Amino acid sequence: MAIEGPLHDIGIHDVFQLLDLARKSGRLRVRSQVRNNEGDVHFQSGAVVHATMRNNPHTLGALLRSAGKVTDAELAAASDAQSGGDVRRLGEILIAHGAVSRRDVERYMKQQIETVVFDLFSWKEGTFSFTDQGVDSAGFDAAIRVSTESLLMEGARRIDEWSRMADRIPDAHVVPHLAAIVHGSESFIDLRPGEWEVLALIDGQNTLLDIASSLAVSEFEVAKTVYGMISTELIEVGGRTRSVA
Repeated sequence: MAIEGPLHDIGIHDVFQLLDLARKSGRLRVRSQVRNNEGDVHFQSGAVVHATMRNNPHTLGALLRSAGKVTDAELAAASDAQSGGDVRRLGEILIAHGAVSRRDVERYMKQQIETVVFDLFSWKEGTFSFTDQGVDSAGFDAAIRVSTESLLMEGARRIDEWSRMADRIPDAHVVPHLAAIVHGSESFIDLRPGEWEVLALIDGQNTLLDIASSLAVSEFEVAKTVYGMISTELIEVGGRTRSVA
């Protein structure tokens, strides 16, 4: 079965649900010219076994490093091994080098899938295409299988949460900027490291999408962070920097 079409005719959630119900195996590719981005999701009997994104890549290495599981030096050594002809996947090399456990690799590979898929769930524009193909010999870890039903349930929860933020943040194309300082007011800013990272990229030009891409995190996470800052009157949101038609 090969299916394709624009996302404004059939939502990405409906596509995932169809592939889950039909227990399909193959590759789903989603493209967006507005975002200058595309994602690939591989299915095996309806379950998701692999997912990648071209821009704003939620790679296994980036997730392991962000979680403090590996160092830059360990990632560089694994990358050098691949460049030198080692055909093993990054996770297998890191395990062989003793940098990380197999359990951690499997955990963060599943997180990689979830992060990419949840990002794709927020796309309202673009096109999709699905092609039947076997994935048994595609080199994916047989232990990694994420239930599409669970992804759809969590995706629906995030959509519901985003709808509660829609009064301030209708989508990821809005531009946040620092709120004006009220004369004579004093305040103490107490932010977590991830919030400081977002705040550092708020310059009155970057959209939430730009910030998410720079930090290699999901638009949803950036939106939640920005919404919290709006609630504390630290920042405000203005217009958009690009068309979303």
